[in-house]
Amino acid sequence: MADTQNEIYAQAYGQNIMQLAQQKYSKLLPTVYLKPNVRGKTFFQDQIGEWEMATKGGRNVTTPNNDPNLSRRMGVMLDYHDNRMLDRGDELKSISDPRSAYTIAAARSLGRKMDDVIIAAAVSTTTASGETGSTTAPTTATILASASTFTLAKVVEAKQALDESDVEMEDRFLIVDVESLNTAIQIEQFSSADYNTLKALVRGELDTFLGFKWIMSTRLSEQTNLIALAYQKYALCLAMASSPLVRTDERSDLSYSWQIYYELNCGAVRLEESRIRKLIEG
Repeated sequence: MADTQNEIYAQAYGQNIMQLAQQKYSKLLPTVYLKPNVRGKTFFQDQIGEWEMATKGGRNVTTPNNDPNLSRRMGVMLDYHDNRMLDRGDELKSISDPRSAYTIAAARSLGRKMDDVIIAAAVSTTTASGETGSTTAPTTATILASASTFTLAKVVEAKQALDESDVEMEDRFLIVDVESLNTAIQIEQFSSADYNTLKALVRGELDTFLGFKWIMSTRLSEQTNLIALAYQKYALCLAMASSPLVRTDERSDLSYSWQIYYELNCGAVRLEESRIRKLIEG
């Protein structure tokens, strides 16, 4: 990678390092179930399903003794890290504090990586399940959208799919790409005060509609043809070994340069297919 440090050397017109346009921290972390302090290369999340009560056939009958409907999903923990070096001479030639700007940029990079891990788990075709993770769970059901149009009908279809599975109404999210959001705010039902509140639309946003909290994400484009994800919070689990690490240290072995190091130890898994739908371009 080319050395770009000289681009922030002191100039008469430069007082601060400007953070280039980028996503600030994780958008999706609050939308999923978080499993903290995980140890090991893999993690398991146990689940309990539903069952039916039996009819009591008379007086003093034998008490039912049925095993609960249990299942589990397995995720894999991965380590991500990066490092940036800041020469002491670079710092002396800069009016601003490069260490502070580097640290902020590192934290934002961590947030984007979390979102990528969550999205990958949502659309993965190889989710491990069973007691030891030896079996494969079904893939996420797809709602096919037109190649050029994001429609209200597709959002309704996603809502209906969750409703028919008795998925909780609370904590439902719709993650959409930029183009889909821009299309949505031009649809009459979205923009009309009869259907929606206008405060968010004034800012070019959608807050909550059809029971979904809308979140715009540019990270969906990393997955082919994926334009939106509709899910309830417990559809996805993000496991973390610890809080993300961001450190700045002085390196005596490298001419006392500053090292900005950051690391993320996490993994994600899809917990239940009935709680999630993916919308893709046709």
